[in-house]
Amino acid sequence: NGEKQRITEFEKHVLSLPSGKKEVPSEEMIKTQASPGRELMPRKFFLFFDFAFNNAIGLEKTKQAALHFIDSQLQPTDEVGVLSYSATKSLRLHEYLMTDHRKVRDIVQAFGMKEIAGRAEDFEAKYWSLLKEENPKDASSSGYVFDPDEQRKKELGFLRNQREEAKLQTYNFVRKMTDLAKALRYVPGHKSIIFFSSGVPYSVFSGIPAPEISPDQTSQDSLTWGMENTDQPERFESSHLSSRYEDMLKELSAANCAFYALDTQELSSTLTSVVQTRGAFTLQKMTSATGGKYFGNINNYRQHIEKIQDLTGCYYVLGYYVDDKWDGAYHKIKVEVTKPGCEVHAQKGYFNPKPFKEYNRLERMLHLVDLALSEEPLFQTPVRLPSEVFSYSSEGEADLCFISKMEAEKLREVAEGKLEVISIVFDKEGNIVKMHREEKTLKDPSEEDSYYYSFFSLPPGNYACRLVIRNLETGRVAVASSAAVIGNQRLTGIHLFPPLLLTPEKNAKYIRGNIPKPLVEKSPGFSLANFFHFDISQYSLHLEDFVLANTLVPALLRCSIVNMPNSEINLSSSLLEKSSGKTTPLTLIVLSEELKEDEKRFLVNIHIPELPAGEYALNFTATEKTSKSESVTTRPLKIR
Repeated sequence: NGEKQRITEFEKHVLSLPSGKKEVPSEEMIKTQASPGRELMPRKFFLFFDFAFNNAIGLEKTKQAALHFIDSQLQPTDEVGVLSYSATKSLRLHEYLMTDHRKVRDIVQAFGMKEIAGRAEDFEAKYWSLLKEENPKDASSSGYVFDPDEQRKKELGFLRNQREEAKLQTYNFVRKMTDLAKALRYVPGHKSIIFFSSGVPYSVFSGIPAPEISPDQTSQDSLTWGMENTDQPERFESSHLSSRYEDMLKELSAANCAFYALDTQELSSTLTSVVQTRGAFTLQKMTSATGGKYFGNINNYRQHIEKIQDLTGCYYVLGYYVDDKWDGAYHKIKVEVTKPGCEVHAQKGYFNPKPFKEYNRLERMLHLVDLALSEEPLFQTPVRLPSEVFSYSSEGEADLCFISKMEAEKLREVAEGKLEVISIVFDKEGNIVKMHREEKTLKDPSEEDSYYYSFFSLPPGNYACRLVIRNLETGRVAVASSAAVIGNQRLTGIHLFPPLLLTPEKNAKYIRGNIPKPLVEKSPGFSLANFFHFDISQYSLHLEDFVLANTLVPALLRCSIVNMPNSEINLSSSLLEKSSGKTTPLTLIVLSEELKEDEKRFLVNIHIPELPAGEYALNFTATEKTSKSESVTTRPLKIR
């Protein structure tokens, strides 16, 4: 905002590439102990294919350039994603950031000519040529021999209709790009967007173009140039579109990303159009606003890609303190260096966060996604709640039970008012496989602790579960996270499921979340206590990750028994100290035992002896007395 700032943070990033030169022995240096440095994030790239403002030749060169970048420039740790925009399919995320570069290559290779829709730059060039009563500059275009006025009117009418479609397409493009910019804010680290496009024609924003000048003579701070001398009806509409484009640029500049645009416009078309009907101006605006760089003539993509490698591999990160104001204001940033002859590429500004009540629908969704997916959310540190995930079997199906402890003391700031409670289950690839949402109002969140639980039917696999509790008025959030593995169901034998630890707390409150229909139909009054068979008047759940030494810990154990009638199960338990590998047998007392269908349920007490504080693995073993078959289950546990 024009005020000098004191730089308090500084990072230097240099990509080390293997050199083909033979190393020359250097002078012997005295080694000194370096201070430990924190690990830097890997480079993040999005390959962005614009099919709306492109052409057949440009698309073919785009594929060649993208594949060349993947094959020759990417490092093993680089994360790459693929985006595209088209008139028919809008903005699409084909692949999120990943290090599987082969998969990304396959996606790019599959793109075809059918993706292209619209040639906005051609419409613009022909449209303005007709308005200025010029004959075509290209012999392949029709001239006027018979009744030129009538022919001109017909062609102008057709092009006007096409141009209106192009303007609508531009409006949708700007809107979607604004949404993308807001989403990119929540992707941690710096993002490099390699954008393959011929750009939105400048005259879509500026109205009737002024006399042709070079891009270097055009102001980079305004898209309204060329409108001053026109009284056309479309002037206000173009002005509105121009304003939306400027808003888009502000959002992109605040998203910690840099656009590197490779102009895909055909060289032959530049001979038949004035410069303002091309997209180079808008591409330059986008790259300038984000601290990236514009590259003309995609035929030279090899040189361009090498330059992008230089720019993304070697850069500085500067930081300074700002006032913590939640007003949503935009602040301009300008970076200058004292060394002469240097060209600075940096983002142009940032937005302050704003109050949650002012979020629109998209921003609320992105806020939720950030909380659900990120270990360190962007705009707030959520309240962390203890939780546990239990796998079990029910009539041949594998399922999960996700339980979170809603601690009254921690939830006091979050739970005053209307809440939304969202349970999410992710597979090992990070895809959402189950989600449940409901709205609740806690009567008195500071009164007592409660337990929120949900059940999900899922196939065998590795899963991560997350509970997000968000105040719909303030945006304050509490989060609980746990992971679980569902194994394949056994056709015969015994299978011991993970233990449910209890604590001697009476009459705790339980809140029911998602319950699959079969469970409800089987037991209309379904409850967590009835499912696991424990007495809520005597016990509640122990979801903390630690227990105290020299204590008695109650636990529930479930053991499935398939095709083994009249079986007799013996239970044992032990603690494995992670630091030493030492195993300590535990005293286990069975308090009750119940057989229901093909499952035995045990309520046991285990004694935790006086052991050193630290991390342990709590092991339970079930042994069938006659067949001697065994099943073991383990859970991490800390001792204090």
